[in-house]
Amino acid sequence: MSMTSETPGYTALIQAAIDREKDILGPEDAIECADTVDGLVVDGDGTVVTVERDGRAVLDDLVGAYVATAGDVAAFLIARRLENMCNREDIDLPDNLAKHM
Repeated sequence: MSMTSETPGYTALIQAAIDREKDILGPEDAIECADTVDGLVVDGDGTVVTVERDGRAVLDDLVGAYVATAGDVAAFLIARRLENMCNREDIDLPDNLAKHM
């Protein structure tokens, strides 16, 4: 599936979320969690290969997977990382992140 319908920036935000959780959970657990997200393909190092559905939905599901694994602190820490990358008014963040920004 093409990424043409994806809002610019979501792939970078998804990658930043994975990288943040690699620091927190460790690379193996963070990548394993990312592998469970429908429409997200990552390589063995946790690098985003493709986003095969709506980027916002994939980011929402990814953060949800990390919250299920590590608790709501995961969403808080990801939000802290992402707030340095994007302006809240410029990109529609999922609720599980927006509430922390």
